[in-house]
Amino acid sequence: MHELALLGPVFRRYRWRYLGGALCIVGAVLLRMLVPRFLGDSIDVLKQATAPALGGGGDGGPPPDPAELRRLLGLGALAIVGLAAAGAAVRTTSRLLVLGTSRHGIHDLRQRVFGHLLKLSPSFYARRQTGDVMSRCVNDVQFVQSLMGPVFLYLAETAALYAVCLSFMLAIDPVLTLVGMLPFPLALWGARRIAARIQALSRASQEGLSEISARVDESLSGHMVIKGLVLEDFDRERFERRCREYRDLNVQLSRARARMQAVMIGLGALGPLVVLTVGGPKVISDGISLGDFVAMMLYLQFLAGPTAILGFVLSSLQRGTAALGRLRELLDTAPGLADPPDARDLPPGGGRLEVRELSVVLENEHGEARTVLDRVSFELPAGQTLGLVGATGSGKSVLLKALARQLEIEAGRVFLDGADLTGLRLADVRRATGYVPQEAFLFSATLAENIALGRPDAGIEPVMAALEDAQLGKDLPQFPDGLETLVGERGLNVSGGQRQRTALARVLLLRPRLLLLDDPFSAVDAGTTEEILAGLRPLMQDRSAVIVAHRVATIQRCDQILVLEEGRVIERGTHETLVRQDGAYARLYHQQRTREALAADLGVDPEGEGL
Repeated sequence: MHELALLGPVFRRYRWRYLGGALCIVGAVLLRMLVPRFLGDSIDVLKQATAPALGGGGDGGPPPDPAELRRLLGLGALAIVGLAAAGAAVRTTSRLLVLGTSRHGIHDLRQRVFGHLLKLSPSFYARRQTGDVMSRCVNDVQFVQSLMGPVFLYLAETAALYAVCLSFMLAIDPVLTLVGMLPFPLALWGARRIAARIQALSRASQEGLSEISARVDESLSGHMVIKGLVLEDFDRERFERRCREYRDLNVQLSRARARMQAVMIGLGALGPLVVLTVGGPKVISDGISLGDFVAMMLYLQFLAGPTAILGFVLSSLQRGTAALGRLRELLDTAPGLADPPDARDLPPGGGRLEVRELSVVLENEHGEARTVLDRVSFELPAGQTLGLVGATGSGKSVLLKALARQLEIEAGRVFLDGADLTGLRLADVRRATGYVPQEAFLFSATLAENIALGRPDAGIEPVMAALEDAQLGKDLPQFPDGLETLVGERGLNVSGGQRQRTALARVLLLRPRLLLLDDPFSAVDAGTTEEILAGLRPLMQDRSAVIVAHRVATIQRCDQILVLEEGRVIERGTHETLVRQDGAYARLYHQQRTREALAADLGVDPEGEGL
């Protein structure tokens, strides 16, 4: 199958372990199949010995020596016990090799999937639901582990069992073997028809579980909105409806698997019945010895068991291949961003930035393309600060993502200290640029761990310095355990302004040569914003910064200011030159000044808004 090719690297790496496990499986089957042979021979010896005494038409010779008979039967019993013990040891070894190796293999597959997810661009996660990705990485990988371990083991054991049993049975009586095997092709044909249904239901079931995971993640992330709008009953009903759909799919899947199990058990049990019907008269007429007949029946019983569970194995195979298909969809997604094959080193510098005719076209969820940035150009000398303002959707955040190499851009458009960003290694670019996005994300860790995320080896002094630079030091007494306070998942235990300043401190600790701030002060009051900007000025002596803001007061001291509208630069200059023009920036400035004056009269805090 096409999906199974995904496991090629795993099987190639552990081929000797799997080969050793397969050889042990064959050895265990051979040892197990010798038991009926010795048992049949022992029965024939016992029958020949007891035939004269029972009047069974013996040859009239002397009665058998009891001691010799006990010796022969004892040797047969010892042989059976020895074969059983050796078979158990080899069988255990086969399971240790196959099942143990499957755990190593699935570890490699998990690493491969997770490593690939780390390479995918942010646009991939904008299109995919988090719950769906989590379901594929957890549930589907678990199904694949079953495929690499138990399914491989049972299929190999069943194949070896059929090959060895058939060879022993054909050596006893070819005609009786053919008669006994007649129901088995019917069982396989029925299983194949049901397996297609099982695979389709398995795929639908796994996608249903992904949908439930996505809904749970969405509900937990947005629980404040749900509670605020009193949507608990609606959200519960939506969740229960999806769970009912998932339950119905699994009921259908269980029914299909049960039908396959019934077919395999029923048709597998017909074999011994047919052999008993046809072979019984042959034993009476001495067409086959009693020992050979018993051995034949035992061989069929050995085949009936694996045939009965073959339905379960085949359904697990279908479920595993469906999971492989879903994982392949992830791995076949090409990373939007990758290191160039001839990547160059980033030259030293102070963050000089040059953008030449940069355009960015993005696709929405419907595949429709839209020009988000249209031939944007500017130069930012090292050590200077650039401010960006514009209406919502004007392309400010997209521009910062492009500068941080979070988006794919054309070659020859963006240069950092004279080097084309597309010709540098992604890790070098991202180490040189400190990007603070609009939505500050904090991990469920201590305040100190969140700040030192990029430098986990940083001592307490650099962390405290970054804390003070972000003007978070004055809030430290509000944290019960100081720097060791757990901020909670996504930073729910702190205010919006504290989250933004923590994210800023995290980047300031890295001391990047180019600082990219995407409206990081939207939840911070104007006074604190001014203190932060004043504290940043000494740090910006040998580095550059690009600041997106909605409040004019945040960027009015920048060396340059760009005004964006629908992805284009419509105004540029300093604050003093722009306010003297009758343009968008001047209108925004006067609007905010009017609001500030009105807010002062009313005794409330003004809130700056965009164009």
